[in-house]
Amino acid sequence: MITAIKNNSLVDFEHELAQILNSNTSEVEKAKKIIIFIDNILLQLTDWLKTHTFDSIQDEIKFFKEIKPNIVAKLIFYKELLFLVATLPVEKNKKVKHYEKKLEAIRHFNRKNREFIKYIKSQSTHFDELYFSRKMYRDLFLTDCIIINHDAKLCTSHDFLVAEVLAYELLTLHIENRIDNLNQSCTINSNQLQSNLHWTAKKIDLIELIYALHEAKVFDNGQADIKEITNVFEKAFQIDLGENITRSFIDIKNRKTEPKRFIYQLLYALDDKIESDMK
Repeated sequence: MITAIKNNSLVDFEHELAQILNSNTSEVEKAKKIIIFIDNILLQLTDWLKTHTFDSIQDEIKFFKEIKPNIVAKLIFYKELLFLVATLPVEKNKKVKHYEKKLEAIRHFNRKNREFIKYIKSQSTHFDELYFSRKMYRDLFLTDCIIINHDAKLCTSHDFLVAEVLAYELLTLHIENRIDNLNQSCTINSNQLQSNLHWTAKKIDLIELIYALHEAKVFDNGQADIKEITNVFEKAFQIDLGENITRSFIDIKNRKTEPKRFIYQLLYALDDKIESDMK
């Protein structure tokens, strides 16, 4: 990693990152591994920066304006991603609101730092020495409070801000894609659900089945909302199950005989079919 830094290159870093991303693990596990990986890289950077002297002010600016922020941006992104997943609601409509809340926070950040973001996006350089070089006497009025507690050898006044800008760009794209996917999955194509099938058993039986399927977590890895499942069954079988299926489920639980009456009926019917076919 240190050799790559000396060559003003992120090749080694990106290669290691790609290996983790291409591994056959869950999104959460990948994020955790990447966070640990980048933390280790930054520890190496810390030791290196304490003793390293850049050959020129241009090399120092390049490092703190481009190389280090790109590494830190990935750390911010995957920590934010991990937090988003950990706090994600179950219901799809609440998921969208959860993501939109984060997007609004990012927009607030962008508004607050509008002029600096414009400086970075326009590839301006006139303040580079002030923003991205380490000076013994820096103007603390231009320095983020987060920097004051850091060793002056390890950072400049604005390298972390660049990392945040880069990270929030990645996060915005990621969240917008997630919202698009959720909206597409929530949009039920009526043509796909058109059929000549009608539910001819009791409504309460279908509600019992829906609750069984929901509790078995057979839809969307258990993330599907009971109302969404109900809506699909109503459209598929052209039946109205009413506004309050929760009330109907309470009636199911309060049955004096067997609460799981319809489920057992299905089980017995399947057993009879299997036994009949085996004869």
